[in-house]
Amino acid sequence: MSAIDHVEPSHDLPVTVVVSRRPAPGREDALLTWADGIVAAASTFPGHLSAEMYPPSAPDREDLVMAFSFASAQALSDWEHSDVRREWLARAAPLVEGETRAHAVSGFEGIFATSVHASASPPPRWKTATVIAIALYPASLLISWLLVPHLMSLPVALRVLITTAIVVPFMVWVGVPWLTGRLRSWLHP
Repeated sequence: MSAIDHVEPSHDLPVTVVVSRRPAPGREDALLTWADGIVAAASTFPGHLSAEMYPPSAPDREDLVMAFSFASAQALSDWEHSDVRREWLARAAPLVEGETRAHAVSGFEGIFATSVHASASPPPRWKTATVIAIALYPASLLISWLLVPHLMSLPVALRVLITTAIVVPFMVWVGVPWLTGRLRSWLHP
């Protein structure tokens, strides 16, 4: 199964795929070494943004969880269908048991990825909403102060379209990622 099958067709948004693999008994260390290798391999691909690893942490998590972020669904697809990835997956076969599970997300879900070696669970929704509000407020204030007065002659629908076209990319690529990095310990205590 390709993780890209879970993503709505949105080729312009960053995409994160989260993959979990259960280590075969006694192969935990070998699987972690393998994970370091596939993470390094993914980082060389065009459109790669980040790759993070969450080792098994008994009793909460028995699986190795990895999160790979790419600039677009197409960049993720290129990685998923590459010979390099196929070779790495073949190396993993004797190190894992059971099926590999994958889930892909795009947009704001993907920017709230946790840091390496942290819990793989996302932050509570109220914390996610708080970060979005903190990033949105100064962007909206600045646009309302600097841009909106120049747009007053336009119909309201067009004004909203223009400001949305500015605010959304700022939020996805600048505001929320910047705040998430600075509030990481609060988001994922």
